[in-house]
Amino acid sequence: MRRPIRLLATGVVTIALAATAASAGAAPSAAPRGPKLQSSAEVAASKQTYGVTASRAAKLKSYAPTANFTATWKRSDALKVSMDSTNTTPIIPENFPVISNKVWQWDTWPLTGMNTKPITYKGWHVIMSLVAPRTIPYGDRHWVARIGYYYSRDGHNWKYGGQLMDEARGIGCMEWAGTAIKTGKNTVRQIYTTVGAKRGGSTCRTTPPFDVKQRLAISKGKIHADSKGVWFTGFTSHKIIAQPDGKFYQTQAQGIAPYDYAFRDPFMFRNPKDKKVYAVFEGNTGGVTGSHRCSSRDLGNLPPGHTVDPESTKFTGNIGLMVATNSALTKWKLLPPLLSANCVNRQTERPHVVIKNGLYYLFTISHKFTYAPGVTGPDGVYGFVGSSLRSDYQPMNGSGLVLGNPPEAPEQNYSHEVLPNLMVQSFIDQVPTANGPRFGGTLAPTLQLGIDGANSYLTRILPYGYIPAMAGN
Repeated sequence: MRRPIRLLATGVVTIALAATAASAGAAPSAAPRGPKLQSSAEVAASKQTYGVTASRAAKLKSYAPTANFTATWKRSDALKVSMDSTNTTPIIPENFPVISNKVWQWDTWPLTGMNTKPITYKGWHVIMSLVAPRTIPYGDRHWVARIGYYYSRDGHNWKYGGQLMDEARGIGCMEWAGTAIKTGKNTVRQIYTTVGAKRGGSTCRTTPPFDVKQRLAISKGKIHADSKGVWFTGFTSHKIIAQPDGKFYQTQAQGIAPYDYAFRDPFMFRNPKDKKVYAVFEGNTGGVTGSHRCSSRDLGNLPPGHTVDPESTKFTGNIGLMVATNSALTKWKLLPPLLSANCVNRQTERPHVVIKNGLYYLFTISHKFTYAPGVTGPDGVYGFVGSSLRSDYQPMNGSGLVLGNPPEAPEQNYSHEVLPNLMVQSFIDQVPTANGPRFGGTLAPTLQLGIDGANSYLTRILPYGYIPAMAGN
């Protein structure tokens, strides 16, 4: 049972839940009705930034997926980032429930079909997550991250099943985020980020500095299920399918600490327009850190008096694209980035695509601390809309911000994924308390978006970790 939410005078929504009921996890028989926060008409007067209309978005210039055109998240658009009741994540109480006491859980993705829709297998909902033992400090989890899996009868009450792949057979030292797709009767292909290289072919560094070499890999296994649960076999062979080229995507050698070098988080899907299989991923603009020069395409129409700090040239996040060139999905070709955030932000993590009403929505997540000097925004999910996979993407809501953490809890949620039904799942990072932060490492309440062209609205609050399938399989 959920108690009603309450709307604070500041316009920030607080989720008020009974800890015992939430922990028990009463299964919703259907998508919970939830309270309606505000309609688009009700917030039209107060919403400070607006994206293009649906009709204009449909007319945005379209390019072939292989074309050498990259849209830009302009600095002038990022300056418009502001928060209101339509894009502020509700406050999570400090007594939030935890799915598993065995592992920290963060970046999460459901088992899907090639159309990106979450599916069930023999009646079971299945999700993958990055996991690490709760016996280690929360801040150290990235360096021992593995892909784990969970299963549920209702898409809400999850049971941890263990690690998806045998780490002894892996090709890297860490496993970071990716996509799990059912491609046959019970065949699952996991595309993911393999991080680091085993020393001497078998061991990994256990103390800093850790090896953060990032490559994209794929492995194939089988899913099984009975009345008691779900398990996997296989995933014993791993193949590197992409590495940064130094031209479009920065290599590890070109990166200079402490600025991000990223080549990770592949999201795989079939493009309905040409029926080919693509993957978007996080990258950085090719070249040595600091060698990029902020162009007019990067900056846009800046207001009088705005200066661009020279350090901004080191902030060069982008959203990459690659295409599969064989049916086994073991051979891929790198393509130019879909979107760059040069001189705006150095991280465009976990990019993903939602195709709705003929429009392509390109989402990514980012942090406040990864913005370039002179621009800022909250930890959260950002979005862009175009008329095709490669398009002159325009920022949603005029700035790109779709959902951001409330000022009272700036590190509350992260790693959002917008699903095809516009539900947004994420994990709880840390919630402030009187005694210091309580670390989460568990799934946050799912949120429901409404979208009208490039405008988005937070409309409903759903239960913790509610990731229902959209189809059976």
